[in-house]
Amino acid sequence: MPSTPPVGVVIANYNNGAFVGRAIESVARQSCRDLRTIVIDDASTDGSDEEIRSCLSRLNDSRFNYIRLDANVGQTGAIKRGLAELDTPFVGFLDSDDKWYENFIERHLCVHMNAAFPVSLTYCDSHIIDADDRLLAGTAWWFDKGEASSKAFDSNVVPRIDPATGDFTFPTNGRVTFHPQWTSLSATNSMASMMFRRSFVDLVLAVPDSDLKLYLDYYLSTFAGLLTGSVAIHDALYAYRMHGSNKHSNATVMGGTYNSSTKDWGPIRNHILRLVERMLDEEATSIRAAFGDWRHANSKALVRRALDAESPGSKGNWIRFRDSMEARMSALLGIGKPGSSGRQWRRGH
Repeated sequence: MPSTPPVGVVIANYNNGAFVGRAIESVARQSCRDLRTIVIDDASTDGSDEEIRSCLSRLNDSRFNYIRLDANVGQTGAIKRGLAELDTPFVGFLDSDDKWYENFIERHLCVHMNAAFPVSLTYCDSHIIDADDRLLAGTAWWFDKGEASSKAFDSNVVPRIDPATGDFTFPTNGRVTFHPQWTSLSATNSMASMMFRRSFVDLVLAVPDSDLKLYLDYYLSTFAGLLTGSVAIHDALYAYRMHGSNKHSNATVMGGTYNSSTKDWGPIRNHILRLVERMLDEEATSIRAAFGDWRHANSKALVRRALDAESPGSKGNWIRFRDSMEARMSALLGIGKPGSSGRQWRRGH
């Protein structure tokens, strides 16, 4: 049988000196060993450089390389710098204040190799932890909309506590969901939840760094949903850290359909969608060659409709009304799926 391909990892860090060592160590512990990891420090001012060098020295792992930038370039610029050092067919981007569980890459790679449909993006659920690695929530699927008013939880979603260590243990559920089409309600998870095909990233990441300083996860996942579809992994394969200094996800975990940020998401979302629309025009020749004329035209139509839905006046009102009715029908028919709709959940770099 064929062997597994190597996977590239970029850890882009900015002023997360308290956590970046734990992020690096989580990559070193991956069950898939054929990795190439680039740690990028985006001109941090908090002592991150010393922490990164110390961690890499302790690990003494030839799979890791470190680059410290002289000037801050933002999330997209830092990740692009790391990608320039990699030639692997799959890539993942770990936020420097999060950490992957040992089977993160293994599980993503296996799901990418499913025998049903190839996609450019897989993403997974996450646990939510605090600065001291203590669990705050067992899932990030709370952004899902359209669920029935009452719902019985399966026993495998409730963890147990190991009496010897005090640690939570969650059973594996093994579920995956294919989402073939992007909609204005599509949602995934944060950057650290994702693994991409490198060829796809190279195709769509032609955007200037200055136009996309933050929210690269939303940009890439939107393009993936539009052009190839995506697969959601329902197991939590990493821990997302709420430490009080997150640049975007800075709200308190209260439960419910939680909004992770105190910022107004509407203007941010529309900026990214306009950027996607622009790149669909500027990179039209390459996108059509890769995915065909219909997929390109359909992607443009979906993005334009989503932007029109946010506009004032009768056109926007009508689109919002139709979307609301469709969501209600989906809820009545029981076809809402975790990870398929609601608010994109993310944190900026």
